[in-house]
Amino acid sequence: MYELNLPNENPLSIFNCLTRNHPLMMQLYSQEMINTVNFFDEIYRIKGSTASLYTLPTCKITFRSTTTKDEMEKLYNNRLVKSKGGKIIYQSIMNSAINKTCPLCSLRLVSTLDHYLPKAHYPQYAISRKNLYPACIECNKSKLDTVSSKKAEQTFHPYFDTLRGVNWLLATYHSSPTPKLVFYINNAVTNKFYLRDRMEFHFKKLSLGELYSTYAANELASIKYNLQLIYEKKGSNGIRRYLHKEYISASAVNKNSWKTVFYLTLSNSSVFCSSGFNNISDIRFP
Repeated sequence: MYELNLPNENPLSIFNCLTRNHPLMMQLYSQEMINTVNFFDEIYRIKGSTASLYTLPTCKITFRSTTTKDEMEKLYNNRLVKSKGGKIIYQSIMNSAINKTCPLCSLRLVSTLDHYLPKAHYPQYAISRKNLYPACIECNKSKLDTVSSKKAEQTFHPYFDTLRGVNWLLATYHSSPTPKLVFYINNAVTNKFYLRDRMEFHFKKLSLGELYSTYAANELASIKYNLQLIYEKKGSNGIRRYLHKEYISASAVNKNSWKTVFYLTLSNSSVFCSSGFNNISDIRFP
């Protein structure tokens, strides 16, 4: 998980681009609708800042009486995703991801836009910039189009949840039967607006612990031989120094990546550094 800068574009910017030459929307385009778009955007900002988006009502009709949920979904699918002007906006949102990495898992490549509030239930936010952010397809599918009923059962919001400077990811080292790492959310993370509870919910719902542990298992297998060579020449202190250097290098890029926590956890384990690495399971791909 990592945060993205809160979009500050005019809430009508996407709407104006996508509704241009759209018969139904041109017919409804009025001061009343403009006020409604601005109202929805401001309410979203207020609710988002206090992790209260779950309290927003679901809707079947959005702008005035004739703009239905289906119309708003079509506006997203047919205009934002497929039209020339929409693709420019779509790609600019995709490009907001750091190094094309998903902000929901901090690991896989972004491949789609995700609606924090699903458009199936909140069509008024189907093309809202504050409700759209880049994500990988796996995280997008794991979130599903579910509606939260409790503050603590909301996923991490990249635009409103602040994690800069926070060490939120930790792992424990297990030596038996073979070395492995189990990742979890740092209990020291503030629980203001249920942030820690929501991160734990997010972590479980998107199966990030299992994902990180799988990558850790592959990394263990890949460094086993190198660790054995280091141990022969420099002993356990050499192992610890090597692991610490890898931790420093990974931390310079992302101190909450699975790899950063992986090397930090191993470097702090006397069991692993002395001889535990010899018990790493061998992985052989065909």
